Amino acid sequence: MKVKKIVLGFFSVNCYIVSFNDYSFIIDPGAEFKKIKSIIDSEKLNLSFIINTHGHYDHIGAIPELIEEYNIPFYIHPKDEEIIKDPAKNFSSIFSNNPLSLKTYNLINDEVLEDLIKKDIYVYNMPGHTPGSIVIKVNKYLFTGDLLFRNGVGRTDLYGGNQEEITKSLEELKKFDRDLIICPGHGANTTLGYEIENNYFLRNGWMD
Repeated sequence: MKVKKIVLGFFSVNCYIVSFNDYSFIIDPGAEFKKIKSIIDSEKLNLSFIINTHGHYDHIGAIPELIEEYNIPFYIHPKDEEIIKDPAKNFSSIFSNNPLSLKTYNLINDEVLEDLIKKDIYVYNMPGHTPGSIVIKVNKYLFTGDLLFRNGVGRTDLYGGNQEEITKSLEELKKFDRDLIICPGHGANTTLGYEIENNYFLRNGWMD
């Protein structure tokens, strides 16, 4: 298994390409389709699907072009469906000259979860940043989107954000293996153990 991080777009979103021997998938392709495509093509990757940690514009910007180019499914949690469909809720109407409403997508349901588990990919709904925020565990890696960063956590003041929910999600996260490598939606990688010991929000709860 190989994990490649690509930092994309104005908001420096972390996009991840996870590769196994016979297939690859992408997490959070937020912008710069041509940059993503050049890596996929140069490494001759067999791209199978896209899965997003949540539906904000900075994480979904390159998805339409990737779907068109590679004819692959895009998975999003059902609770973020309204966000990817509404430019005002995903903020593309504010930050882009081309407001984005995704019309081609697959909701993460029980059948999808079963298929992912067969590939040793585990998805957990961790709301708070958005209602449909998820974390994705693959081997020793945990892709946390905008739930958890190195020494920080996600915002709750955007559409669908909820301080009580993100506090609960962070508590759930603390039950995971401390040796997991945290691959966040922005910024540097870290480990769950480091964050439990050093991240204010995991040590003390939400700041009032």
